[in-house]
Amino acid sequence: MTIEKSRSLRFVVAGMMAGTALCAVGARAQDISTAGAAISTDGSQGGEIVVTASKRTSSTIQDTPIAVQALGGDALKAQGAIDFADFYHAIPALSVQDEGPGDKRYVIRGINSAGASTVGLYLDETVITGENSQDGGGQAPDIKLFDIDRVEVLKGPQGTTFGASSMAGTIRYITKKADPDAGVNGYVQSALRATKGASLGLQTDGAVNLPIIPGVLAVRASGFYADLPGWIDNRFKNGANAEKSKAGRVTARLQATPDLTVDLTAMYQDVHQDAKNFYNRLDYRGNVLPSDFQADEVRAPYNDESEIYNATVNYKQPFGTFTGTVSRFVRDTSFVRDASLAAQAFFGLPYAATGRSALKQDKHRRVDSGELRFASNFGGPIQILVGGFFQNENRDFRSSWPLADTTGNLPANAALLLDREVTTRIKERALFGEVSYEIVPDLTFTVGGRLFDFKLEQVSNAIVRAGGAPGAGVGPKLRTKDDGLIGRFNLAYKLSDQVNTYVQVAQGYRSGGTNDQTAAAIANVIIPDGYGSDSLWSYEVGVKTTLMDRKLFLNGALYYIDWSDIQVSQQATNGTLSFGYTGNGGKAEVKGVEVTLEARPAQGLTINLSGNYNTAKLAQDNPIPATGRDGDRIPYVPKVTASGSVNYTTFVDALGVNASFGADVSHQGSMATKFNRTIANYQPLDSYWLVGLRVGVNNGPWAVNLNVTNLFDDRSTINYNEIVPGVYPLGYYTNRPRTFSLSGQVKF
Repeated sequence: MTIEKSRSLRFVVAGMMAGTALCAVGARAQDISTAGAAISTDGSQGGEIVVTASKRTSSTIQDTPIAVQALGGDALKAQGAIDFADFYHAIPALSVQDEGPGDKRYVIRGINSAGASTVGLYLDETVITGENSQDGGGQAPDIKLFDIDRVEVLKGPQGTTFGASSMAGTIRYITKKADPDAGVNGYVQSALRATKGASLGLQTDGAVNLPIIPGVLAVRASGFYADLPGWIDNRFKNGANAEKSKAGRVTARLQATPDLTVDLTAMYQDVHQDAKNFYNRLDYRGNVLPSDFQADEVRAPYNDESEIYNATVNYKQPFGTFTGTVSRFVRDTSFVRDASLAAQAFFGLPYAATGRSALKQDKHRRVDSGELRFASNFGGPIQILVGGFFQNENRDFRSSWPLADTTGNLPANAALLLDREVTTRIKERALFGEVSYEIVPDLTFTVGGRLFDFKLEQVSNAIVRAGGAPGAGVGPKLRTKDDGLIGRFNLAYKLSDQVNTYVQVAQGYRSGGTNDQTAAAIANVIIPDGYGSDSLWSYEVGVKTTLMDRKLFLNGALYYIDWSDIQVSQQATNGTLSFGYTGNGGKAEVKGVEVTLEARPAQGLTINLSGNYNTAKLAQDNPIPATGRDGDRIPYVPKVTASGSVNYTTFVDALGVNASFGADVSHQGSMATKFNRTIANYQPLDSYWLVGLRVGVNNGPWAVNLNVTNLFDDRSTINYNEIVPGVYPLGYYTNRPRTFSLSGQVKF
């Protein structure tokens, strides 16, 4: 199948700096704000991070009556963060099922299972939520953290305002926008990165704001490039898991009138690896391998290209704001994994000869979405948010099993042991709204709802049956649909200028889907044709306090989640081959508590502490009890996550510069890959600690920073690579080894 792919946007990444690169945002800074406040760019204890989590008004984290945290873009840059893996440990209750760049499944507050994503993902107004209906790198895209204003993490169901895949929460990347009121300005930043066991790498990014018509029209262009050498070898290449990434973004803002603003965004991102981030301890013969070495017999590159386009119009009036937005998200992934041992086990083909082969999965995904909403600014006690939403999604997936040549490459005309195509079309429509009523001063009740309609159609084409015989051809058109109403209720009470409290009851849901029976038939396995929706109710009590003349921010929340009809992975077999599919399980319960603290005990000193504890467990057996029993913990959910950081900024008279010193530590508790040890591919994941240090100087427009992450070189296993359990040697994903970065930034 040839897929016509849009290639209209190609940016040349700007801002490359030659020679010895200097450093990212030195002393500054806006430290990561877990409690809601941030240090301003000049080091003073100033503004709080403003978020737009409600879609209705902009407010600080302390004044927003839901569990939301934000990470400032400048603080992320100061810590050398370039993607999700570099910041998620700072957010309590956020964990990840990690298989490397572009292949992560995000988990918030213990809500994790098979099927569609449980965490919504947005770049500004654009829906970029990952999906994994077929395995093949189709999970959440890793947005590179360049020219980012902030990252917002909204916890708990956000479905009434953000839709179906936000049943556990929503992550929003908010980019910096073109500014017609500013002059020409921007930055160039570059870094040298040294990872233990790898050669020297380079990362650079930059941005420029250009006013075309001052006060009316401006364009902002930004770019990113990273060449990060790998630390894992295989028979084909040393440092095979090296990552090369490039990205570019152009935004334009038209201030047509004081009340009418038009924003346009176009973005392109490309990520490539020659191999994934796992290593094996044994080769295919059972012999011990050198450390950090892959056993693959076939080259297994990964490619991930994304394009994002958006147009947003805001029209402000004294009584409220009208917002209209349309977006397109296009993503193409190509994923290869060694299948040589599987060919030997299933078809009797020697893995190092006629069975040398790979499973190759190519996916093209296009998501068109749009929203029209009105957020009021009435003078009385009643405020409203009302809107309509549409999303059309096209997926084209091909999974083939080509034989490889003696060099480990896949020839264009390779013989195939299996070949199939899957075409999926999804349409979603929704109406949403909420009404807030200030019952008495400082006591506000909000009720919201979302009326949704979801339709999915899927057609599969079995071209080659497992083993190489002709397939059965095009299968029947599978259909599933879902509609309904979900709700949210929030009571917020501002006890004083220092204490805000809230109680929230919110519903989350995911629509059901289809199982590819044609693919199962290729393997002579019978599976159900689909699975149903699942849903949850979340009950939360929270408090946000601003104490000691804004020198102490202490927030906390208690939550209980009741989750029904969980979408779970199941296995069917014909006695020789197994085939995975998605079905519905029973119930689960999550009980948790989280606390965040930010203290400013002295001028220039900021201390952050945060933690989460939850018990995310099945509350009854799955329909097939062996796949999960009452009391089993939900996979990839640690009981405990915690983090802490300290940052000190001061002026050094002798040098005439500002200096900063920082340290951070994070802890992730133990978890497992499956519900219980009786499941064949159950694997434990031990707890671990990560420590980082940073020091920097800045003076006016320039800054230099030295960072070290994973100071003690903790190589705990964070996930496993299992192609066929019991057939392949286990693969181990670990934390990135100790990495130093020397970076510099110049602003203009």
